[in-house]
Amino acid sequence: MWLDRFIDALRSLRTLFFILGLGLGWLLFADHQDTDILYVMVHNTDDVMLESVRFEFGFGLTQSNILLLQIKPGEQRLVALNHPLHKGYNVEARFTGGEVRSFCANRTYPKRQQSLALHR
Repeated sequence: MWLDRFIDALRSLRTLFFILGLGLGWLLFADHQDTDILYVMVHNTDDVMLESVRFEFGFGLTQSNILLLQIKPGEQRLVALNHPLHKGYNVEARFTGGEVRSFCANRTYPKRQQSLALHR
């Protein structure tokens, strides 16, 4: 009967080695790298409110943007970008009064936790 053969196969030493080999192969050859997530701490160091901060980023065939709204003077916010290290991202900061700053940030910064101080 097929059930008896299945139980015998599970008890077999070959089956044990096969399962151990699969597990060892996964440990050795699987990609265990961290995901490409950057954590950016946005800090408004100016004395006026940031009306908005827009992040535009992407590589390959993907393009994304994130919009933060109304960051008070002295306030900090954490934003997570699905973006690899050593690739810059565009920032557009709009201050109260209409002043705008646009730039490419942290192109060669080596850490996943990044700080971004914004002022006029």
